[in-house]
Amino acid sequence: MSLAYPLGFLALIAIPVLILIYIIKNRYTEQTVSSTYLWNLSERFIKRRIPINRITGIINLILQILAVIAIAIILSRPFLIMKGGAQTYCFILDGSGSMNALCTDDKSRFEKGKDEILKIIDDSVKGSQYTLIYAGTSTETIFENYADKDNAMEVVRDLTAAYSATPLTAALSAAQKYFTSNPSAKTYLITDKNFETTNNINLVNVSDGGENYAVSGVEATLSDGKLNVSGNVSSYESDAELTLELYFAGEGGEFVKDGDITVTAAKLAQTAFSFKSERSDYTALKVRVAQQDALPLDNEQTLFNAKFENISKIMLVSDTPFFMHAALSALGIPDDRLDIVESEKYAEQSGYGLYIYENFVPEELPREGATWFINPPESVKGTNFSTGDWYFPVDRAEFSQSSATTTRNLLKGIIRNESEDFKPRQYMKCGLSSGGKFNTLLSCDGSPIIFAGTNIYGNRETVFAFDVKDFALFTLGANFSVMSSNILTYSFPPVVDNTSYICGDVIQINRIPNSTSISIVTPSGKNVYPDVSSSAAEYELEEVGVYKITLAMKDNSEMSVNVYSSLPEAERVLTVTEKEFIIQGTPAASNLDGIIDDLLILFIVLAVLAVADYGVYCYEQYQLR
Repeated sequence: MSLAYPLGFLALIAIPVLILIYIIKNRYTEQTVSSTYLWNLSERFIKRRIPINRITGIINLILQILAVIAIAIILSRPFLIMKGGAQTYCFILDGSGSMNALCTDDKSRFEKGKDEILKIIDDSVKGSQYTLIYAGTSTETIFENYADKDNAMEVVRDLTAAYSATPLTAALSAAQKYFTSNPSAKTYLITDKNFETTNNINLVNVSDGGENYAVSGVEATLSDGKLNVSGNVSSYESDAELTLELYFAGEGGEFVKDGDITVTAAKLAQTAFSFKSERSDYTALKVRVAQQDALPLDNEQTLFNAKFENISKIMLVSDTPFFMHAALSALGIPDDRLDIVESEKYAEQSGYGLYIYENFVPEELPREGATWFINPPESVKGTNFSTGDWYFPVDRAEFSQSSATTTRNLLKGIIRNESEDFKPRQYMKCGLSSGGKFNTLLSCDGSPIIFAGTNIYGNRETVFAFDVKDFALFTLGANFSVMSSNILTYSFPPVVDNTSYICGDVIQINRIPNSTSISIVTPSGKNVYPDVSSSAAEYELEEVGVYKITLAMKDNSEMSVNVYSSLPEAERVLTVTEKEFIIQGTPAASNLDGIIDDLLILFIVLAVLAVADYGVYCYEQYQLR
């Protein structure tokens, strides 16, 4: 036997104190009686019981001493060591989307998997160590070599399944690394997948089959003034005749059924369907499978009709506005959205969504709205770029080859003609700050001459480091028109590119002009506030369902957009067999020492001693009356 806290035996100091109290304590109390006859009777009664009183007093003392000894033992935490009686456990818990499927007892596969882990931990000997590798949205080691059974079980209970398609390759790598350093570990893989070959793994398959139906690829098109809603439906276990229902969002946001159709879905095939609706417009629609199955997450899909339109006005500050006015008109900007101001009359105006400065820079950068600088004569504080000297080009200008998403979007539709003598008469060499997160679109002699980024206020800005009249071959061509259209979209971006995504996608949420903050409400009701220090925020969709994205505007109004995230296709198949899950190495036989430290019996004994001691004490006091 060993002691966890040997200093607990200092409580035995109370024993001599008890003995001292027993020796010096007064066993008699002064009482007033009404008759000497009664006093004499009482004296004779006490004399007859003196031997018993002494015995009960000694018993009382002994019981109190035993109680002190029991307390000292409890405080010192004695425990027994079982040589080699404990194990090292490593659990790999699959938390991918398919683990949300319901079993026949209406428990999800993930909950059944957690129950398996909890049972193994609960049945294990104290002194064992536990490691948990969780393959959810990402693969992470939740705890490693954890020795506290109760806390380990509590952490497992708090885990929830993810919705994304998470392969087990990263979990296998983590398990292999752990097994290499702990070859005696018993490794359990808790999943709903089968494997043809396993090694050094105890496979716990929590799948019990089940049927699954899914809706995907929902689209809505307008034809002859009527909506055509189409998409695909799948049945993953067998051929099935399915009823599909179409719903439209009403004025209060509640979905109202518009109709239904019957579709025969072939096993493991996408079967097309189509609804014809008398409606000519909608804010949101939903298609769902009426039949129940084991995985309700993919039984419906919602489509939102987001009208991405930004009607902010544009200010053009130029003394020779003819070219830019014509270019903006060609891009579809009506005159009622465009205010043209001469440089001398510019007075730090505000309230515009885009400021275009041609051959001119303001003394102070606007705090709201996007900006275009065309041939800026000098630097402006806060723009995150600086102007330098003028250069005459040596080599031809070249479009960026970057694979960055923003750069690709800004150069979408550009025709790259290597044989074209493509260079301005002169250009200004500019320095770029890393805080602007610039994307170079066109460069000359290695210097950026068209680039887009953000200023210190997080607003989007685009710079043309040349005079448009000095680069007529480019500015009068089709590429300039295409690029200008892309840059205009960049300056007046939609909040999101579309409203339908797959769980696991990273969406880009654009800060539109005059917006101050972004908030996201997830399908589970969690509030998220992404970073808005740049022109766009990125957010990974981790749940299935509707996300509400809200932008707060400077005039205290709000703009909201809803997007729908669907379960990945790979997670809709409920019966999966993969090739192998193999951990390399030879298991070792070295176990950990187990611990037996259950002191419940001591607490019970202490309680019995305390009650018995109190009973004897009460009896003694009764006898002394």
